[in-house]
Amino acid sequence: MMNKVVVVGSYNVDMTITTEALPQIGETVIGNSIQYGHGGKGANQAVAAARAGAQVRFLAKVGADQYGEEAISALSAEGIRSDLIQQEPGTPTGMAFITVSNQGENSIVVISGANWKLTGADVDQNSQVISMADVLLAQLETPMESVASAIRIASESGVSVILNPAPVQCLEPELLKDITIITPNSIEAEKLTGIRISDETSLIQAADALHAYGIETILITLGSKGVFMSSHGNQKLIPSIDVEAIDTVGAGDVFSGFLAANYSGVDTLEETVLLAIAAAGLSVTQVGAQTAIPHLNEVNTYLKNTVSVEST
Repeated sequence: MMNKVVVVGSYNVDMTITTEALPQIGETVIGNSIQYGHGGKGANQAVAAARAGAQVRFLAKVGADQYGEEAISALSAEGIRSDLIQQEPGTPTGMAFITVSNQGENSIVVISGANWKLTGADVDQNSQVISMADVLLAQLETPMESVASAIRIASESGVSVILNPAPVQCLEPELLKDITIITPNSIEAEKLTGIRISDETSLIQAADALHAYGIETILITLGSKGVFMSSHGNQKLIPSIDVEAIDTVGAGDVFSGFLAANYSGVDTLEETVLLAIAAAGLSVTQVGAQTAIPHLNEVNTYLKNTVSVEST
């Protein structure tokens, strides 16, 4: 049976523009297309966890506007329990303006809106929901007090905590010690540790620095190179799958969502990471954040067929 996952985080309306190349400072470029979609790191991860088979509840704030209504409807359609999503009067729903080049590179500007109204008190009011979960999944697109409250409640209740530290910021040691798994990319890991990552030695140094805070498992995502895993003395690079990237937006969220849905402890960690890597890899072959998230059966089929081809 899949995990019961509570996601505490953000929802944004994504406005995605495609261009030949990303504009430089002071440069104007002509876009090829524009698409509107559902996004936000919290919502992306909630959808990924749901498509990976988890029972998901999402604690967030959206505006008391058309976009907020559409967000709740879309998340409910994914099978996500949306009763914890609050609509904040007088505040717009969060929005993200995304520019994607033909090479799959992207730049993003986020307007937090209602996301920044999620307080520690809002989280505390739903402490029972968090304490009954198997996994808490959080990011940093809501105020730190909301993240800290969620992590504290989960830790005190014996609930596994997965933190995707993005957008990266300074994190207090008191918060870090209660994290089960942290999933930074290489840039985020550098900012959290002060260690420049350039090779396997520096990856190990960065992971060890994060372990020193009390974090059990470090998963540093490296894009097309894979994921560096460091957990209970086991340190290794797990390679990514070989795909042609079209749009990398949300790939890290897919990884975190599938990880949360399938995590059951150290004994099966590498297998779970392999599944999450494959899911993230398949997502970059499609355009969009949530529209590109694969379902569990698609990922399993891909892995089965890949293993079959490699064994022949």
